[in-house]
Amino acid sequence: MTETLPPLSELDLALINALQINPRAPWTELAKALDVDAATVARRWERVRTAGHAWVTAYPYGDAGGGALIEIDCAPGRAGAVAAILSADPHAVTVEHAAGGRDLLITAMATSFGALSRYIVDRLGTVPGIIATRAHLVTRSYTEGSVWRLTSLSRSQQEVLAASRRAAAGNSNELPEYADLVTAIGENGRMSLSELADQLGISVNTASRRLNRLLESGKLVLRCDLARSLSGSPVAVTFFGTVAAEHLDATARELAKLPEIRQCLGLAGPQNLIATVWVSSLVDAQALEVRLAAALPHLRIADRAVALRAVKLMGRLLDPEGRAVGFVPMNLWASQ
Repeated sequence: MTETLPPLSELDLALINALQINPRAPWTELAKALDVDAATVARRWERVRTAGHAWVTAYPYGDAGGGALIEIDCAPGRAGAVAAILSADPHAVTVEHAAGGRDLLITAMATSFGALSRYIVDRLGTVPGIIATRAHLVTRSYTEGSVWRLTSLSRSQQEVLAASRRAAAGNSNELPEYADLVTAIGENGRMSLSELADQLGISVNTASRRLNRLLESGKLVLRCDLARSLSGSPVAVTFFGTVAAEHLDATARELAKLPEIRQCLGLAGPQNLIATVWVSSLVDAQALEVRLAAALPHLRIADRAVALRAVKLMGRLLDPEGRAVGFVPMNLWASQ
């Protein structure tokens, strides 16, 4: 029988919202924004994190050509085994069971188009139980999960936390050089600098300088996630859409502004726009689709995939209730 997770308290939701805005904010800063003492904030987060209800992940954010959303058809009765195999892969960063014309939907990431191609052709082609794949190659990301927010904080609280967070300062080619740092901090984006330095065998100052450089470049992303069932939006749906090329950019930008949107990607293929939404019910998903048709006249939704169960989310292994129970380092430089 599936267990129903107890709801999070208002303070816990506010804390998660605060960490979505500034994932590495000091406890004192979080305490000030939430109007509680720092010890309470630290204790609350440790309890939520240990229970697997919420977590902070750090992951590489690559250029176009290194990502794909892949639909997978499995032999009868093999979907669970295939999902378990793929969840162990560092390149299959997200894995979920899905309804509506595919058994699994995975997000794959690699350091280049060539590496991604090898993963799709060479790796997926050898997994027992897979009978067909359909890869949607990413050309551009308009928004992704690190931007999605709960709405537990007031505007003034949000502004205080956002003002203290470093903004991305443009592109950088330093990610491969610091692959060990990216891999080390992946499971716990709030890892202390001293712990990070110990793991890498470098000084605290060097660890701080390298981490800040990657964060400022936008090549390393911090993201506070929570079990979807505790978010108030337990249903995830991915829409596969088509837009005429001349309207794609404007349509995607408008779509990415909607609060329900977790991910909006431009693609190379017959469907050139994919959007993943979190909503409270399937009825709300249908209502959202009606709204999209009215607000975005150039968008045609060709297909929909409803997530039945998330097995892995950006490296984080999940149990059937959506709690974090493990982590597969997103070492995208690992050979296939």
